[in-house]
Amino acid sequence: MRVMIGVCVMVGFWGVRGWCDQVQTEAGPEDKPSIYVGGGAIISSQPYVGADTRVYPVPMFVYEGKRLYFRGIMGGYWLYHVAGLSVGPVLRPRFDGYEEDDSSQLRGMDDRDWSIDGGLGIAWRTDVGLFGVTFVTDLLGRHKGQELDLSYTILFKGGGFDFIPSVGVRWKSENLVDYYYGVENDEVRFDGAVSRGAYQGENAIDPYLGLAVRRKLTGRWSLLGAIQHEWFDSEIKDSPIVDKGYETSFLLGVMYAW
Repeated sequence: MRVMIGVCVMVGFWGVRGWCDQVQTEAGPEDKPSIYVGGGAIISSQPYVGADTRVYPVPMFVYEGKRLYFRGIMGGYWLYHVAGLSVGPVLRPRFDGYEEDDSSQLRGMDDRDWSIDGGLGIAWRTDVGLFGVTFVTDLLGRHKGQELDLSYTILFKGGGFDFIPSVGVRWKSENLVDYYYGVENDEVRFDGAVSRGAYQGENAIDPYLGLAVRRKLTGRWSLLGAIQHEWFDSEIKDSPIVDKGYETSFLLGVMYAW
């Protein structure tokens, strides 16, 4: 029986939300849990004005059981798991945001903090690929918003490589967009070096594309590379603290199958 093992690397306090590649393996319901450990690095662009591209070290840890899973610092439990359809609660951190000293152009802005989102995840494995739906809401009362993520992922094999392209779209609520990209009245600045008016964001729809490539090395070791590109809705692009209409991240890492 084929099951889909999601290798999702959450990057912690470096500010990148996450990486997922879907690696299909042969396994049965009676098999032992799958465990992956490793490390690597991410290069990620920043949408905020004057903010530099960042390079992050990446610790990787994945546990995939029959129902319970941990992917980096994201976790979940499949309450319903029948005939390729899985449904259950999910918990994950959100590392969007910035600090005032990330850029001189952000001077006078209040820091926007990370949070923890929780909600419901649905995965539907079919003969033509994996369909995913995730709906989460803010559990710490920081951005006080919600996000709905719809995705499609498929696996191709060739020349000793696994190619895992994905496509999706993220709906972000008004509260979420306004918290991370809005400008409050007391944050307005027109003092020569900084020119920033008030701005209130509304609901946004952001499409994205991704490609992960996995190459098995010797024994239990594998090399993993990935790229993800997300296009921002005008509700985000029009913010005076944003100077890029997209966010792109690259990942390169090595993983060991326990």
